[in-house]
Amino acid sequence: MLSKNSYLKDWENRGFLAVMVILAVYYGYRMFALTPWYDELYTYYCFISHGPIYGAIHWPLPNNHVGYSVLSGFLDLFGNPVIGLRGVSYCCALANVWLIYTIGRRHFKSWWSLCTVAVYFSMNLVNQLAVQGRGYTLAVTCYLTALWMMDMICLDEKVAKKHYIIFALSLTLGLYTVPSSVYWVVPLCLAGGIYLLCSKRISTLIRLIISAVSGAVMTAGLYTVIWLAIGSNLLSKDREAGFLGQTHLKIIVSAPFQAIKAGIDYMLSTPYIQSVEGGGFIAKLYQWFQTLFAYMQNNGGIVILVVVLVGSIVLTIGLLQKSREQERFLSIYMLIGIWMLPVLLIIQHTLPYYRVFSFVGVLLAFLFIAVLQKNWAIWAKKITLKDSQGMVVGVIMVLGFVRLFSPDYNTQYAMREYEIQDALEHSAIAQAGNPCVTDCTQQYLIKYLYKIECENQEINDCDFLLLDKKMADPDFDGFEWEFYHTYETIPWDYVEGSLEKTYENETFILYERKSAEDK
Repeated sequence: MLSKNSYLKDWENRGFLAVMVILAVYYGYRMFALTPWYDELYTYYCFISHGPIYGAIHWPLPNNHVGYSVLSGFLDLFGNPVIGLRGVSYCCALANVWLIYTIGRRHFKSWWSLCTVAVYFSMNLVNQLAVQGRGYTLAVTCYLTALWMMDMICLDEKVAKKHYIIFALSLTLGLYTVPSSVYWVVPLCLAGGIYLLCSKRISTLIRLIISAVSGAVMTAGLYTVIWLAIGSNLLSKDREAGFLGQTHLKIIVSAPFQAIKAGIDYMLSTPYIQSVEGGGFIAKLYQWFQTLFAYMQNNGGIVILVVVLVGSIVLTIGLLQKSREQERFLSIYMLIGIWMLPVLLIIQHTLPYYRVFSFVGVLLAFLFIAVLQKNWAIWAKKITLKDSQGMVVGVIMVLGFVRLFSPDYNTQYAMREYEIQDALEHSAIAQAGNPCVTDCTQQYLIKYLYKIECENQEINDCDFLLLDKKMADPDFDGFEWEFYHTYETIPWDYVEGSLEKTYENETFILYERKSAEDK
Protein backbone atom coordinates (compact mmCIF):
# COMPACT_ATOMS: atom_id res chain seq x y z
CA MET A 1 0.00 0.00 0.00
CA LEU A 2 1.33 3.46 -0.92
CA SER A 3 2.23 5.85 1.85
CA LYS A 4 0.57 9.26 1.81
CA ASN A 5 3.69 10.93 0.37
CA SER A 6 4.13 8.26 -2.31
CA TYR A 7 0.45 8.54 -3.16
CA LEU A 8 0.75 12.29 -3.58
CA LYS A 9 3.84 11.93 -5.77
CA ASP A 10 2.14 9.31 -7.87
CA TRP A 11 -0.90 11.50 -8.47
CA GLU A 12 1.30 14.52 -9.05
CA ASN A 13 3.08 12.61 -11.82
CA ARG A 14 -0.27 11.70 -13.33
CA GLY A 15 -1.35 15.32 -13.15
CA PHE A 16 1.85 16.39 -14.87
CA LEU A 17 1.33 13.81 -17.62
CA ALA A 18 -2.15 15.21 -18.23
CA VAL A 19 -0.70 18.74 -18.44
CA MET A 20 1.93 17.56 -20.95
CA VAL A 21 -0.73 15.97 -23.17
CA ILE A 22 -2.80 19.17 -23.15
CA LEU A 23 0.25 21.30 -23.94
CA ALA A 24 1.40 18.92 -26.70
CA VAL A 25 -1.97 19.35 -28.43
CA TYR A 26 -2.10 23.10 -27.74
CA TYR A 27 1.43 23.82 -29.03
CA GLY A 28 0.80 21.52 -31.99
CA TYR A 29 -2.27 23.55 -32.90
CA ARG A 30 -0.36 26.83 -32.62
CA MET A 31 2.47 25.46 -34.72
CA PHE A 32 0.19 24.82 -37.71
CA ALA A 33 -2.58 27.41 -37.18
CA LEU A 34 -0.57 30.62 -36.69
CA THR A 35 0.94 32.21 -39.80
CA PRO A 36 4.70 32.85 -39.35
CA TRP A 37 5.62 36.51 -38.90
CA TYR A 38 8.41 38.29 -40.74
CA ASP A 39 11.40 37.20 -38.60
CA GLU A 40 10.37 33.56 -38.84
CA LEU A 41 9.91 33.80 -42.59
CA TYR A 42 13.26 35.54 -43.02
CA THR A 43 14.94 32.80 -40.98
CA TYR A 44 13.34 30.08 -43.10
CA TYR A 45 13.99 31.76 -46.45
CA CYS A 46 17.59 32.80 -45.83
CA PHE A 47 18.90 29.98 -43.66
CA ILE A 48 16.78 26.94 -42.78
CA SER A 49 15.61 26.19 -46.33
CA HIS A 50 19.22 26.11 -47.55
CA GLY A 51 20.19 23.26 -45.22
CA PRO A 52 22.20 22.92 -41.99
CA ILE A 53 25.66 23.54 -43.49
CA TYR A 54 24.59 26.80 -45.11
CA GLY A 55 22.98 27.96 -41.84
CA ALA A 56 26.18 27.19 -39.93
CA ILE A 57 28.44 29.43 -42.02
CA HIS A 58 26.29 32.48 -42.81
CA TRP A 59 25.70 35.65 -40.86
CA PRO A 60 24.33 38.29 -43.23
CA LEU A 61 22.25 39.77 -40.40
CA PRO A 62 21.88 39.12 -36.65
CA ASN A 63 18.55 37.48 -37.52
CA ASN A 64 20.29 34.13 -37.93
CA HIS A 65 19.99 32.20 -34.68
CA VAL A 66 22.72 29.91 -35.90
CA GLY A 67 22.24 26.90 -33.65
CA TYR A 68 18.50 26.94 -34.29
CA SER A 69 18.95 27.26 -38.05
CA VAL A 70 21.36 24.33 -38.12
CA LEU A 71 19.04 22.00 -36.19
CA SER A 72 15.98 23.15 -38.14
CA GLY A 73 17.89 22.65 -41.39
CA PHE A 74 18.03 18.93 -40.62
CA LEU A 75 14.28 18.77 -39.90
CA ASP A 76 13.50 20.69 -43.09
CA LEU A 77 15.12 17.90 -45.10
CA PHE A 78 11.97 15.84 -44.39
CA GLY A 79 10.03 18.22 -46.68
CA ASN A 80 7.43 19.75 -44.36
CA PRO A 81 8.10 23.51 -43.97
CA VAL A 82 6.06 23.81 -40.76
CA ILE A 83 8.12 21.07 -39.11
CA GLY A 84 11.28 22.54 -40.60
CA LEU A 85 10.58 26.02 -39.28
CA ARG A 86 8.92 25.28 -35.95
CA GLY A 87 9.61 21.64 -35.13
CA VAL A 88 12.65 22.36 -32.96
CA SER A 89 10.77 25.02 -30.98
CA TYR A 90 7.81 22.67 -30.49
CA CYS A 91 10.01 19.95 -29.02
CA CYS A 92 11.86 22.49 -26.88
CA ALA A 93 8.62 24.03 -25.57
CA LEU A 94 7.56 20.63 -24.21
CA ALA A 95 11.08 19.86 -22.98
CA ASN A 96 11.10 23.13 -21.03
CA VAL A 97 7.94 22.18 -19.18
CA TRP A 98 9.44 18.78 -18.32
CA LEU A 99 12.71 20.34 -17.14
CA ILE A 100 10.92 22.85 -14.90
CA TYR A 101 8.90 20.04 -13.36
CA THR A 102 12.02 17.90 -12.89
CA ILE A 103 13.98 20.69 -11.22
CA GLY A 104 10.94 21.65 -9.16
CA ARG A 105 10.59 18.09 -7.84
CA ARG A 106 14.11 18.40 -6.44
CA HIS A 107 13.28 21.54 -4.48
CA PHE A 108 9.55 21.76 -3.80
CA LYS A 109 7.18 19.59 -1.82
CA SER A 110 4.36 17.64 -3.40
CA TRP A 111 2.26 19.48 -6.01
CA TRP A 112 4.20 22.73 -5.80
CA SER A 113 6.42 21.67 -8.71
CA LEU A 114 3.29 21.25 -10.84
CA CYS A 115 2.27 24.78 -9.83
CA THR A 116 5.66 26.03 -11.06
CA VAL A 117 4.87 24.55 -14.47
CA ALA A 118 1.47 26.30 -14.54
CA VAL A 119 2.96 29.68 -13.60
CA TYR A 120 5.60 29.28 -16.33
CA PHE A 121 3.44 28.22 -19.27
CA SER A 122 0.81 30.87 -18.44
CA MET A 123 3.26 33.72 -19.09
CA ASN A 124 2.41 35.57 -22.28
CA LEU A 125 5.95 36.10 -23.59
CA VAL A 126 6.75 32.43 -22.98
CA ASN A 127 3.61 31.37 -24.81
CA GLN A 128 4.13 33.70 -27.77
CA LEU A 129 7.66 32.40 -28.38
CA ALA A 130 6.92 28.75 -27.57
CA VAL A 131 6.61 27.42 -31.13
CA GLN A 132 7.96 30.31 -33.16
CA GLY A 133 10.61 29.49 -35.73
CA ARG A 134 13.27 31.38 -33.79
CA GLY A 135 15.95 30.34 -31.33
CA TYR A 136 14.53 31.75 -28.10
CA THR A 137 12.72 28.61 -26.90
CA LEU A 138 15.77 26.48 -27.75
CA ALA A 139 17.93 28.90 -25.74
CA VAL A 140 15.60 28.42 -22.74
CA THR A 141 15.98 24.64 -23.11
CA CYS A 142 19.76 25.09 -22.97
CA TYR A 143 19.34 27.32 -19.94
CA LEU A 144 17.14 24.85 -18.06
CA THR A 145 19.43 21.94 -18.95
CA ALA A 146 22.43 23.89 -17.66
CA LEU A 147 20.48 24.80 -14.49
CA TRP A 148 19.54 21.14 -13.97
CA MET A 149 23.16 20.06 -14.33
CA MET A 150 24.32 22.86 -12.02
CA ASP A 151 21.73 21.78 -9.47
CA MET A 152 23.10 18.23 -9.45
CA ILE A 153 26.72 19.39 -9.45
CA CYS A 154 26.10 21.57 -6.40
CA LEU A 155 23.76 19.31 -4.40
CA ASP A 156 24.42 15.67 -5.26
CA GLU A 157 27.02 13.73 -3.30
CA LYS A 158 28.35 11.96 -6.40
CA VAL A 159 28.67 14.02 -9.55
CA ALA A 160 29.24 12.11 -12.78
CA LYS A 161 31.46 13.42 -15.59
CA LYS A 162 28.44 13.49 -17.89
CA HIS A 163 26.93 16.28 -15.78
CA TYR A 164 29.91 18.56 -16.47
CA ILE A 165 29.89 17.58 -20.15
CA ILE A 166 26.17 18.27 -20.58
CA PHE A 167 26.60 21.55 -18.69
CA ALA A 168 29.35 22.67 -21.09
CA LEU A 169 27.34 21.60 -24.15
CA SER A 170 24.27 23.46 -22.88
CA LEU A 171 26.24 26.69 -22.50
CA THR A 172 27.71 26.19 -25.96
CA LEU A 173 24.43 25.57 -27.76
CA GLY A 174 22.72 28.38 -25.85
CA LEU A 175 25.33 30.94 -26.91
CA TYR A 176 25.56 29.49 -30.42
CA THR A 177 21.80 29.89 -30.80
CA VAL A 178 21.27 33.32 -29.22
CA PRO A 179 24.42 35.31 -28.29
CA SER A 180 22.38 37.19 -25.67
CA SER A 181 22.21 33.94 -23.70
CA VAL A 182 25.17 35.50 -21.93
CA TYR A 183 22.52 37.11 -19.68
CA TRP A 184 21.74 33.71 -18.15
CA VAL A 185 25.14 32.07 -18.60
CA VAL A 186 27.02 34.58 -16.42
CA PRO A 187 24.57 34.57 -13.44
CA LEU A 188 24.27 30.77 -13.51
CA CYS A 189 28.02 30.20 -13.48
CA LEU A 190 28.51 32.87 -10.82
CA ALA A 191 25.80 31.40 -8.57
CA GLY A 192 27.25 27.90 -8.83
CA GLY A 193 30.74 29.18 -8.13
CA ILE A 194 29.64 31.15 -5.06
CA TYR A 195 27.66 28.23 -3.68
CA LEU A 196 30.53 25.76 -4.10
CA LEU A 197 33.03 28.25 -2.69
CA CYS A 198 30.87 28.86 0.39
CA SER A 199 30.47 25.09 0.78
CA LYS A 200 34.29 24.71 0.55
CA ARG A 201 33.99 22.15 -2.25
CA ILE A 202 37.04 23.40 -4.09
CA SER A 203 37.63 20.33 -6.26
CA THR A 204 34.05 20.46 -7.56
CA LEU A 205 34.43 24.20 -8.16
CA ILE A 206 37.57 23.61 -10.23
CA ARG A 207 35.76 21.00 -12.35
CA LEU A 208 32.87 23.43 -12.84
CA ILE A 209 35.26 26.17 -13.98
CA ILE A 210 36.91 23.76 -16.42
CA SER A 211 33.47 22.81 -17.76
CA ALA A 212 32.43 26.45 -18.22
CA VAL A 213 35.72 27.34 -19.91
CA SER A 214 35.33 24.34 -22.20
CA GLY A 215 31.90 25.63 -23.19
CA ALA A 216 33.39 29.04 -23.97
CA VAL A 217 36.13 27.45 -26.11
CA MET A 218 33.62 25.34 -28.05
CA THR A 219 31.43 28.39 -28.62
CA ALA A 220 34.40 30.37 -29.92
CA GLY A 221 35.27 27.46 -32.21
CA LEU A 222 31.77 27.36 -33.71
CA TYR A 223 31.74 31.11 -34.30
CA THR A 224 35.23 30.90 -35.80
CA VAL A 225 33.75 28.81 -38.62
CA ILE A 226 31.32 31.66 -39.33
CA TRP A 227 34.04 34.32 -39.09
CA LEU A 228 36.24 32.39 -41.52
CA ALA A 229 33.41 31.93 -44.00
CA ILE A 230 32.33 35.57 -43.86
CA GLY A 231 35.85 36.97 -43.75
CA SER A 232 37.13 34.91 -46.69
CA ASN A 233 34.09 35.94 -48.74
CA LEU A 234 34.68 39.63 -47.98
CA LEU A 235 38.41 39.44 -48.67
CA SER A 236 37.84 37.71 -52.03
CA LYS A 237 35.84 40.75 -53.15
CA ASP A 238 38.07 43.46 -51.65
CA ARG A 239 40.45 44.98 -54.20
CA GLU A 240 42.65 46.51 -51.52
CA ALA A 241 43.06 43.33 -49.44
CA GLY A 242 45.14 41.53 -52.08
CA PHE A 243 42.92 38.44 -52.30
CA LEU A 244 40.66 39.48 -55.17
CA GLY A 245 39.33 36.48 -57.07
CA GLN A 246 40.93 33.86 -54.81
CA THR A 247 38.87 30.91 -53.55
CA HIS A 248 37.59 30.95 -49.99
CA LEU A 249 39.61 27.86 -49.07
CA LYS A 250 42.85 29.39 -50.33
CA ILE A 251 42.25 32.57 -48.32
CA ILE A 252 41.42 30.60 -45.17
CA VAL A 253 44.60 28.53 -45.50
CA SER A 254 46.91 31.42 -46.37
CA ALA A 255 45.46 34.16 -44.13
CA PRO A 256 43.20 32.63 -41.46
CA PHE A 257 43.64 35.38 -38.87
CA GLN A 258 42.96 38.11 -41.41
CA ALA A 259 39.79 36.27 -42.46
CA ILE A 260 38.71 35.86 -38.83
CA LYS A 261 39.26 39.57 -38.15
CA ALA A 262 37.25 40.55 -41.24
CA GLY A 263 34.42 38.22 -40.15
CA ILE A 264 34.37 39.58 -36.59
CA ASP A 265 34.39 43.18 -37.84
CA TYR A 266 31.46 42.43 -40.13
CA MET A 267 29.48 40.71 -37.38
CA LEU A 268 30.07 43.58 -34.96
CA SER A 269 29.00 46.09 -37.59
CA THR A 270 25.46 44.66 -37.36
CA PRO A 271 25.06 44.55 -33.56
CA TYR A 272 22.36 42.38 -32.05
CA ILE A 273 21.83 44.75 -29.12
CA GLN A 274 21.67 48.52 -29.50
CA SER A 275 23.28 50.81 -26.94
CA VAL A 276 21.12 53.49 -25.33
CA GLU A 277 22.35 57.00 -25.88
CA GLY A 278 21.85 59.94 -23.53
CA GLY A 279 21.24 60.27 -19.81
CA GLY A 280 18.50 58.98 -17.57
CA PHE A 281 19.43 55.36 -18.19
CA ILE A 282 18.26 54.13 -14.77
CA ALA A 283 14.77 55.54 -15.37
CA LYS A 284 14.71 53.96 -18.82
CA LEU A 285 15.87 50.66 -17.30
CA TYR A 286 13.05 50.75 -14.75
CA GLN A 287 10.50 51.31 -17.51
CA TRP A 288 12.13 48.56 -19.55
CA PHE A 289 11.74 46.02 -16.72
CA GLN A 290 8.18 47.15 -16.09
CA THR A 291 7.35 46.57 -19.78
CA LEU A 292 9.16 43.20 -19.75
CA PHE A 293 7.09 42.05 -16.79
CA ALA A 294 3.92 43.36 -18.46
CA TYR A 295 4.77 41.13 -21.44
CA MET A 296 5.09 38.20 -19.05
CA GLN A 297 1.64 38.76 -17.55
CA ASN A 298 -0.59 41.18 -19.42
CA ASN A 299 -1.15 44.33 -17.36
CA GLY A 300 0.76 42.75 -14.50
CA GLY A 301 4.09 44.58 -14.68
CA ILE A 302 3.75 46.33 -11.33
CA VAL A 303 2.52 43.15 -9.62
CA ILE A 304 5.56 41.18 -10.80
CA LEU A 305 7.88 43.99 -9.68
CA VAL A 306 6.34 43.73 -6.20
CA VAL A 307 6.71 39.92 -6.26
CA VAL A 308 10.39 40.30 -7.21
CA LEU A 309 11.08 42.79 -4.41
CA VAL A 310 9.15 40.89 -1.73
CA GLY A 311 10.52 37.56 -2.91
CA SER A 312 14.09 38.84 -2.79
CA ILE A 313 13.61 39.98 0.80
CA VAL A 314 12.10 36.62 1.81
CA LEU A 315 14.94 34.67 0.14
CA THR A 316 17.58 36.87 1.75
CA ILE A 317 16.06 36.35 5.21
CA GLY A 318 16.00 32.60 4.55
CA LEU A 319 19.70 32.62 3.66
CA LEU A 320 20.56 34.55 6.82
CA GLN A 321 18.64 31.96 8.84
CA LYS A 322 20.82 29.19 7.37
CA SER A 323 18.13 27.34 5.44
CA ARG A 324 18.62 23.76 4.29
CA GLU A 325 21.09 23.08 1.45
CA GLN A 326 18.52 22.75 -1.33
CA GLU A 327 16.76 25.96 -0.35
CA ARG A 328 20.11 27.73 0.01
CA PHE A 329 21.29 26.85 -3.51
CA LEU A 330 18.01 27.81 -5.17
CA SER A 331 17.83 31.05 -3.16
CA ILE A 332 21.39 32.03 -4.09
CA TYR A 333 20.73 31.32 -7.75
CA MET A 334 17.42 33.18 -7.90
CA LEU A 335 18.83 36.25 -6.17
CA ILE A 336 21.87 36.36 -8.43
CA GLY A 337 19.86 35.47 -11.52
CA ILE A 338 17.39 38.30 -10.95
CA TRP A 339 19.68 41.06 -9.72
CA MET A 340 22.59 40.40 -12.07
CA LEU A 341 20.37 41.35 -15.00
CA PRO A 342 20.10 45.07 -14.17
CA VAL A 343 23.78 45.09 -13.24
CA LEU A 344 24.81 43.64 -16.62
CA LEU A 345 22.50 46.02 -18.47
CA ILE A 346 23.87 49.02 -16.57
CA ILE A 347 27.44 47.94 -17.33
CA GLN A 348 26.63 47.52 -21.02
CA HIS A 349 24.30 50.54 -21.11
CA THR A 350 21.91 48.56 -23.31
CA LEU A 351 18.21 47.71 -23.43
CA PRO A 352 17.88 44.53 -25.55
CA TYR A 353 14.79 43.14 -27.25
CA TYR A 354 12.29 41.85 -24.70
CA ARG A 355 12.02 38.45 -26.39
CA VAL A 356 15.68 37.80 -25.53
CA PHE A 357 14.58 37.60 -21.89
CA SER A 358 11.86 34.97 -22.13
CA PHE A 359 14.10 32.87 -19.85
CA VAL A 360 13.20 35.29 -17.04
CA GLY A 361 9.86 33.47 -16.98
CA VAL A 362 11.69 30.52 -15.41
CA LEU A 363 13.14 32.69 -12.66
CA LEU A 364 9.80 34.33 -11.93
CA ALA A 365 7.99 30.98 -11.76
CA PHE A 366 10.55 29.50 -9.36
CA LEU A 367 10.61 32.68 -7.26
CA PHE A 368 6.84 32.85 -6.92
CA ILE A 369 6.43 29.20 -5.93
CA ALA A 370 9.48 29.19 -3.63
CA VAL A 371 8.08 32.11 -1.62
CA LEU A 372 4.54 30.71 -1.69
CA GLN A 373 5.63 27.27 -0.46
CA LYS A 374 7.91 28.70 2.21
CA ASN A 375 5.16 30.85 3.72
CA TRP A 376 2.05 28.83 2.97
CA ALA A 377 2.25 26.82 6.21
CA ILE A 378 2.13 30.11 8.12
CA TRP A 379 -0.69 31.57 6.04
CA ALA A 380 -2.64 28.30 6.03
CA LYS A 381 -3.11 28.48 9.82
CA LYS A 382 -5.35 31.48 9.24
CA ILE A 383 -7.49 29.56 6.74
CA THR A 384 -10.19 27.34 8.16
CA LEU A 385 -10.94 25.51 4.89
CA LYS A 386 -9.94 21.85 4.81
CA ASP A 387 -6.99 20.96 2.56
CA SER A 388 -5.98 24.58 1.95
CA GLN A 389 -2.90 23.45 -0.03
CA GLY A 390 -5.09 21.54 -2.44
CA MET A 391 -7.22 24.63 -2.84
CA VAL A 392 -4.30 26.90 -3.77
CA VAL A 393 -2.84 24.28 -6.15
CA GLY A 394 -6.20 23.98 -7.88
CA VAL A 395 -6.55 27.75 -8.18
CA ILE A 396 -3.05 28.13 -9.69
CA MET A 397 -3.64 25.34 -12.22
CA VAL A 398 -7.04 26.69 -13.27
CA LEU A 399 -5.74 30.25 -13.61
CA GLY A 400 -2.79 28.95 -15.64
CA PHE A 401 -5.02 27.27 -18.21
CA VAL A 402 -7.51 30.16 -18.24
CA ARG A 403 -4.64 32.47 -19.21
CA LEU A 404 -3.31 29.97 -21.75
CA PHE A 405 -6.61 29.70 -23.61
CA SER A 406 -7.64 33.36 -23.31
CA PRO A 407 -8.35 35.16 -26.63
CA ASP A 408 -5.53 37.69 -26.25
CA TYR A 409 -3.01 34.82 -25.94
CA ASN A 410 -4.16 33.18 -29.17
CA THR A 411 -4.27 35.88 -31.84
CA GLN A 412 -2.19 35.81 -35.02
CA TYR A 413 1.41 36.95 -34.64
CA ALA A 414 1.05 39.56 -37.40
CA MET A 415 -2.07 40.39 -39.40
CA ARG A 416 -0.19 41.44 -42.55
CA GLU A 417 1.44 38.02 -42.92
CA TYR A 418 -1.88 36.35 -42.13
CA GLU A 419 -3.65 38.32 -44.85
CA ILE A 420 -0.93 37.50 -47.37
CA GLN A 421 -1.52 33.82 -46.62
CA ASP A 422 -5.27 34.36 -46.92
CA ALA A 423 -4.83 35.91 -50.37
CA LEU A 424 -2.45 33.16 -51.49
CA GLU A 425 -4.98 30.51 -50.49
CA HIS A 426 -7.48 32.14 -52.88
CA SER A 427 -4.96 32.13 -55.73
CA ALA A 428 -3.56 29.69 -58.27
CA ILE A 429 0.04 30.51 -57.33
CA ALA A 430 1.07 26.85 -57.58
CA GLN A 431 0.07 26.81 -61.26
CA ALA A 432 1.35 30.30 -62.14
CA GLY A 433 3.92 30.26 -64.93
CA ASN A 434 5.46 33.65 -64.21
CA PRO A 435 4.58 34.94 -60.73
CA CYS A 436 5.76 38.33 -59.50
CA VAL A 437 6.48 39.43 -55.93
CA THR A 438 6.03 43.04 -54.87
CA ASP A 439 7.39 42.88 -51.32
CA CYS A 440 9.82 40.69 -49.43
CA THR A 441 7.29 39.29 -46.94
CA GLN A 442 5.14 37.69 -49.65
CA GLN A 443 8.32 36.47 -51.35
CA TYR A 444 9.36 34.64 -48.17
CA LEU A 445 5.85 33.32 -47.48
CA ILE A 446 5.50 31.92 -51.01
CA LYS A 447 8.75 29.98 -50.49
CA TYR A 448 7.54 28.74 -47.10
CA LEU A 449 4.06 27.67 -48.24
CA TYR A 450 4.65 26.49 -51.80
CA LYS A 451 8.41 25.85 -52.12
CA ILE A 452 8.43 28.45 -54.92
CA GLU A 453 11.54 30.63 -54.77
CA CYS A 454 10.29 33.65 -56.72
CA GLU A 455 12.75 36.52 -57.18
CA ASN A 456 10.93 38.12 -60.12
CA GLN A 457 9.94 41.70 -59.32
CA GLU A 458 9.06 42.64 -62.92
CA ILE A 459 5.29 43.10 -63.25
CA ASN A 460 5.17 43.23 -67.07
CA ASP A 461 4.32 39.79 -68.49
CA CYS A 462 3.61 38.26 -65.05
CA ASP A 463 0.52 36.11 -64.52
CA PHE A 464 0.31 36.47 -60.73
CA LEU A 465 0.40 39.78 -58.82
CA LEU A 466 -0.33 40.51 -55.16
CA LEU A 467 -0.43 44.21 -54.29
CA ASP A 468 -0.58 45.85 -50.91
CA LYS A 469 -3.40 48.41 -51.13
CA LYS A 470 -0.92 51.13 -50.20
CA MET A 471 0.89 50.41 -53.48
CA ALA A 472 -2.38 50.84 -55.36
CA ASP A 473 -3.15 54.17 -53.67
CA PRO A 474 -1.86 57.17 -55.68
CA ASP A 475 -2.17 59.37 -52.59
CA PHE A 476 0.02 57.18 -50.37
CA ASP A 477 3.45 58.81 -50.06
CA GLY A 478 4.82 56.98 -47.01
CA PHE A 479 7.81 54.65 -46.88
CA GLU A 480 7.39 50.89 -46.39
CA TRP A 481 10.69 49.04 -46.22
CA GLU A 482 9.16 45.74 -47.37
CA PHE A 483 7.93 47.16 -50.70
CA TYR A 484 9.65 46.50 -54.02
CA HIS A 485 7.20 48.80 -55.83
CA THR A 486 5.27 52.04 -55.37
CA TYR A 487 2.24 53.35 -57.24
CA GLU A 488 4.52 55.15 -59.71
CA THR A 489 6.59 52.05 -60.58
CA ILE A 490 3.61 49.79 -61.30
CA PRO A 491 2.74 49.48 -65.05
CA TRP A 492 -1.00 50.03 -64.63
CA ASP A 493 -1.69 49.66 -68.36
CA TYR A 494 -0.45 46.07 -68.21
CA VAL A 495 -2.22 45.33 -64.91
CA GLU A 496 -5.59 46.61 -66.14
CA GLY A 497 -5.22 45.18 -69.64
CA SER A 498 -3.82 41.70 -69.01
CA LEU A 499 -4.70 40.90 -65.39
CA GLU A 500 -7.96 40.68 -63.49
CA LYS A 501 -8.75 41.19 -59.84
CA THR A 502 -9.67 37.78 -58.41
CA TYR A 503 -9.61 38.40 -54.65
CA GLU A 504 -9.34 41.21 -52.14
CA ASN A 505 -9.06 41.39 -48.36
CA GLU A 506 -8.39 44.19 -45.88
CA THR A 507 -4.79 44.73 -46.99
CA PHE A 508 -4.16 43.07 -50.35
CA ILE A 509 -5.51 42.91 -53.90
CA LEU A 510 -4.85 39.74 -55.92
CA TYR A 511 -4.50 39.93 -59.69
CA GLU A 512 -4.18 36.94 -62.01
CA ARG A 513 -3.91 36.67 -65.81
CA LYS A 514 -7.15 37.06 -67.68
CA SER A 515 -8.50 34.10 -69.58
CA ALA A 516 -8.53 34.27 -73.40
CA GLU A 517 -12.29 34.96 -73.39
CA ASP A 518 -11.90 37.98 -71.10
CA LYS A 519 -9.23 39.73 -73.16
